[in-house]
Amino acid sequence: MPVWDAELTVDEGLARRLLEEQFPDVASLPIVLLGAGWDNTVYTVGDEWIFRFPRRDAVLSGFRLEIEYLPLLAPLLPFAIPVPERIGEPSDAFRWPFFGARKLPGVELADAPDTDRQTLAGDLARFLRALHRDDAVQAVGTPLPENWTRRADMEVRVPYVLEKLTELDALWHAPEHVRALIEDARSLPPPQPRAVCHGDFHFRHVLVDGGRMRGVIDWIDLCRGEPALDLQTVWSLLPPEARPAFFAEYGEVDDETLLRARVIAFHLGAALLDYGHQEGLPALEREALASLDRTASP
Repeated sequence: MPVWDAELTVDEGLARRLLEEQFPDVASLPIVLLGAGWDNTVYTVGDEWIFRFPRRDAVLSGFRLEIEYLPLLAPLLPFAIPVPERIGEPSDAFRWPFFGARKLPGVELADAPDTDRQTLAGDLARFLRALHRDDAVQAVGTPLPENWTRRADMEVRVPYVLEKLTELDALWHAPEHVRALIEDARSLPPPQPRAVCHGDFHFRHVLVDGGRMRGVIDWIDLCRGEPALDLQTVWSLLPPEARPAFFAEYGEVDDETLLRARVIAFHLGAALLDYGHQEGLPALEREALASLDRTASP
């Protein structure tokens, strides 16, 4: 099975059937495909609701974490996140859980290319400062599981990223200094899972409108993790001139964490470039290329 293909896909007909069975009060509303990724198929239902349906077994533990913990985190954060309100139970029609949450304002960053990155820097920093602080750790109570992707573990990540960049060389050629700094990350110690992390905080999951950040979606990799998992946005979303505004708001970050975050930024940029190219999504592909260029900048 190709890497992006789903194990189970909920089409519009099945989505309506599931709503009729479990949430009949919204089942007659228009159902429109909003998007699909590696982990979820997402539909708008009317003007108010977003329903998410898992696409593969591997994400179910993270999906259940979203249902349990997002309501606890939402009041602590300065921008909106999905709060699961309509929890769909597994059934004969669909063997996995699903959920509906209120639709958040804004569009994906790739669909708003004129967003001012200097302003975005401050918004991102306020969001991550709130997410990574001790209050968030205390709010979730029972410790979250550690990041299952091992994305911040350089022993695993460095060879993978180097191989992926070679594979995508025709789409984006990695300069030699990029390969050298990725190699340097091999010497970093194991990651320290000390903060609540989004875990997959890339440009597709940042919603913007009117030049400002409005929300953060897709928390299926929510975890207790190394802050570098989320701090990769400093490299991938922000040009060099906007990064001081981020650190002025977030606080200082040590060089080890920044290097780890930079490797993660190359990993996510390459994965999104591959996906955008394979799926024929030009806006996504353009933003992925721009993110790799930004990450490669000093």
